[in-house]
Amino acid sequence: MPTWSEVCVVDERGGCTLPAEWGQGRAAFGGLVAGLALRAARRQVLGRSLRSVLVSFVGPVAPGPVRVEARLLRQGRALSQVEARLVQGDQECAVLLAAFGDGRQTGLPSLPGPPPPPAPLPEALPAFPFLAGITPDFTRYLDYRWVGEGLPFSGGPVARTGGWVRFQDHAPVDEAGALGLLDAWPAPVLTLLTAPAAASTVTWMVDLVRPWPVGGVDPAAWWRFEGTGTAAGEGYTDVDGWLWGPDGALVATSRQLVAEFSAAPVTIR
Repeated sequence: MPTWSEVCVVDERGGCTLPAEWGQGRAAFGGLVAGLALRAARRQVLGRSLRSVLVSFVGPVAPGPVRVEARLLRQGRALSQVEARLVQGDQECAVLLAAFGDGRQTGLPSLPGPPPPPAPLPEALPAFPFLAGITPDFTRYLDYRWVGEGLPFSGGPVARTGGWVRFQDHAPVDEAGALGLLDAWPAPVLTLLTAPAAASTVTWMVDLVRPWPVGGVDPAAWWRFEGTGTAAGEGYTDVDGWLWGPDGALVATSRQLVAEFSAAPVTIR
């Protein structure tokens, strides 16, 4: 089976292949799509830390070959801006804008961000199972330890979900891997439902609050995610997310606009 280390690869010409095993419904896993685009964008800038990523998922990406076209928009004294477009056939499927910046002198005190909410250690929690035909296909390649009762379609009272996560193949978590871990979780509002329904990200913004790489990280280490649905209406919902590294320090914040299809319940694949 193709692991994260094997699929999140872009060749020198921008070519890559999305296996069906990394799907979610009729489309490929959005975290992989964004990760591939970021890998291509990163080749345009060396040495500067990734600061922010903006992604627009223009259309679903089917399993099969795709290409990523990346170009440097501007190289300033401290900040570089790159655009990457993922194309399948003659259709643009995703557009990514990435900002890479050097560290700056500042008069502000350091603000490391909030710590993760208290939770049992992952070793004390059961593994979340992969259920063919029910859980999305790509989730078989991730190791989850759910925290709390925020399971999808459980009819819970709060739009919140999260827990511990890592790749099953213990792939080193680079910038693209961080996107994969952030997007691996279902939209928190799905916890309010009692029947399966699909959801799809429309736009996504991720801010990296620490320079990469996160030093001294064991590839088998656990990462912590927490997601909250902040507002919902007319078939759309906002999602705020946070990702903490194995050392407990905040790594990234996330903001998504998600289209949800609860009016037409389906079986998630």
